[in-house]
Amino acid sequence: MGSALRMYEGNLARQMKQDGNQPVWKQPMYDSRAGRSAGSSRRTQASVHRQAANTARRKKKRMRCRVVRWLALYFCLAGIVATAWVIVSFLFDGGEKADAGDIQGQIQGIDGAVSTEASTAEGKEAGTDDPLEITPEMRQECQNLYAGNEELLTLVNKEHELSASHQPILRSICKGRLQAADVLYEDLCAMLKAGGDAGYDYWIASAHRDRSYQQGLVDEDVEKYMSKGYSYETALRKTLEYTMPAGQSEHETGLALDILCSTNTIMDESQKGEPGNRWLAEHCHEYGFILRYPENKEEVTGIRYEPWHFRYVGREAAAYLTEKGWTLEEFYEAIT
Repeated sequence: MGSALRMYEGNLARQMKQDGNQPVWKQPMYDSRAGRSAGSSRRTQASVHRQAANTARRKKKRMRCRVVRWLALYFCLAGIVATAWVIVSFLFDGGEKADAGDIQGQIQGIDGAVSTEASTAEGKEAGTDDPLEITPEMRQECQNLYAGNEELLTLVNKEHELSASHQPILRSICKGRLQAADVLYEDLCAMLKAGGDAGYDYWIASAHRDRSYQQGLVDEDVEKYMSKGYSYETALRKTLEYTMPAGQSEHETGLALDILCSTNTIMDESQKGEPGNRWLAEHCHEYGFILRYPENKEEVTGIRYEPWHFRYVGREAAAYLTEKGWTLEEFYEAIT
């Protein structure tokens, strides 16, 4: 055992001498335990970095969410405040403006009334009792217009009853459903075509009526009013506001037409609101027709406003009456 040990030491000494007194063994480049410890340390540091980064991102995200929530809350509150301000301003300022407008309107109304009274007084002082202010020249124009057109300009109303012997020359219209005076046919077709080209369609509800038919309409309306509890006198008075008795209706001449808009076939003042009716009222004189019972002329015609009732008088007379703003009653006043 001792000899073997000495032999090993001798060999070791020789080897060390050959290697420059360096030991023949070396420190291992890798120690399994140290390697595991170092790798674990690196993984731990990476994990810490990731956790820090994730924490930072979560903080930023929370901050952005908080900012967005605050901005949304701010704009909501600002919108509520602005809306409330608009409502309050409208309620109070609008009321003040309306009151101011009412006051201004009342002032203007008073001024207008004063001006009207002053004008009336001046007219009376000047001796101009005739509201039409018909000059001799105008009277001559009307007489010339009437000459040769007596039939077209026939006046029919409560004071001017149509002769029972009057027999108009009639022609079928509306595919035979109605009849009208032959003399108006061409102008009627031209007017309805022009209205159609302007985008309006019409329904002719009534044209010529003979005496018996006209009186039947009066009797029928009177019965309707009486069925509602009116006395005969009241029922007749209300009927005659729109429907004339036999001999006093223009429809017996064949020159009168009740024209309704196809979009509204109700024969009442709602026709006034129809664009098609407004077109007729503005253009009918170009085709020889006039609106026979216009608004604000009830005192002159004795008939309430009928926006559907058109009367043919010929193109020349229609243009003249429209220019003057006259009804047939006023035209007759100018003639006599």
